[in-house]
Amino acid sequence: MSVTRINWVDYAKGLCIILFVMAEAVTGYARMTGHSNWMEFAAAWTAPVVLPTLFLISGLFLPRTLFGSKSTFFDRKVLRFVYFYLVWMVIQTVILYALDLAWNPLNVINQLLVGLVQPSSGLWIIAMLAVFHLFTWLARLIAPAKILLVAALAQTAHAAGLIQTGWLALDAFAQYYVFFFAGYYGADLVRRYADRLAEGFSDIPTALVIWAGINTVLVAQNTAALPIISLVLGFSGAFAIIAIATLLAHSRHAAAMQYIGRAHFVIYLTYFLPMMAAQTLLARSGLALEPGLTSLAIGLIALILPLGLHRLVRQTPLKALYRRPKTFRLKGAELSRGGQLIGSAHDTIEEA
Repeated sequence: MSVTRINWVDYAKGLCIILFVMAEAVTGYARMTGHSNWMEFAAAWTAPVVLPTLFLISGLFLPRTLFGSKSTFFDRKVLRFVYFYLVWMVIQTVILYALDLAWNPLNVINQLLVGLVQPSSGLWIIAMLAVFHLFTWLARLIAPAKILLVAALAQTAHAAGLIQTGWLALDAFAQYYVFFFAGYYGADLVRRYADRLAEGFSDIPTALVIWAGINTVLVAQNTAALPIISLVLGFSGAFAIIAIATLLAHSRHAAAMQYIGRAHFVIYLTYFLPMMAAQTLLARSGLALEPGLTSLAIGLIALILPLGLHRLVRQTPLKALYRRPKTFRLKGAELSRGGQLIGSAHDTIEEA
């Protein structure tokens, strides 16, 4: 992969994680306070785009290991996500139910057991990445076109309300696997698309304005989540984000976004706790703050604090929060080119 293509991946991940955390901060604060604000439309506007793009980009890197060493595949693509999910699920549960540790420890244990079956609300993407990789490996000998068709039908059925079980693992699989598998199956197409964009940019701004206008209208009409429309918006949004990321990579501006993109996994693992803390403190403070700007501030806190925490612990034993110890690696697994550390623009980064 060329330097340009590496850069656009960083920028795309950075843009997506910023939009994701901001949307979570907005919707969470609105639920907690019961007051709507102008940022809610912005959060709704990003909903058809962000997660499909993140899952599609995650699928791009699967061809490297799917048909190679089993130990390497399961180490990088399954156990890696399982490790980080379990570590942070325990941390979140203990902090959120800290008062129960002394008076009702069985409730804490129950919540931990529930987290093994029903992915935690703040970490479910990590769990689903493990599931997506594992399922793709199990189905690797099936014709990819057939899998893509079935995945698209499952997404359509979910949007139509036919797959709404309440079990997050199944519902999220139906809703998002098609984007992940499309990233894997169409990896060469996506990379050629990014390379073609890098050769010339004259038509991109116009195309992006048209896409943004269509997305805005459909979100305003509350039709963006309808069957077929949600599928089309997911893919069109992913290609739009890639186009924006390629523009940014070519211009070499917005270096902070590239840094955030390289640290997106660290942010996702950590954002939930500072976001909840900020939301709770501000909601209970009684201060008459403008809800939209308050939500924006909470989102910035949830983005910045994880980066600061990572830098504080990276040279301490607590680096195990972001870097798997060798004890938790499969024997015989090859080290990824970036080593084991995830989420630093200045350190080597485990393949994400």
